[in-house]
Amino acid sequence: MRVIIFFSLKKFIVNMVSQLECCDEASEAAVDTSKVVVGRYNETIAYMRGDVKFLVDVGDDTMVEITLYKEANGKYELMYSHEICNLCEEVEKGENSNYVSYIKYFGIPDHCPFSAGEYPILEFIVDTDDLPVNSNTVGRYQAYLNLYKTVDNDCKASRIFLFCLSLKLIIEAD
Repeated sequence: MRVIIFFSLKKFIVNMVSQLECCDEASEAAVDTSKVVVGRYNETIAYMRGDVKFLVDVGDDTMVEITLYKEANGKYELMYSHEICNLCEEVEKGENSNYVSYIKYFGIPDHCPFSAGEYPILEFIVDTDDLPVNSNTVGRYQAYLNLYKTVDNDCKASRIFLFCLSLKLIIEAD
């Protein structure tokens, strides 16, 4: 009996397919993304660069919520949700942060609070090494980054919306 084994060496890529945008008017009053550009080096590599201008201060009481929705049957379904309870604590971890591969592209200070102002995005390219990129995840996505002010640094208590940014992504086979 002969056993035949096939290996698939498909490579999967993640690309940004929209500009970084504010989700609503309240967000536009808190952050300006007009100087941020999403472009392409080629068919497989997209980048984001430019300056994002925070119109509000980011303090010790800032929480980040990341959500990712996948398009399915003409609508978007929640696929992933993650909270960073205290953005400042995470930024101050430096190289010990679980998010260092992303934080390093955004020119925010390594200490908090940081004031309203322009901060550079330094040639950000989506890192697929720590993402579950495979044939099951191929599709169109909408990513949201929500920032909130927490009450007494308690993520589970009431929180005050600061702003929301959105970005469309696609995962496809190369």
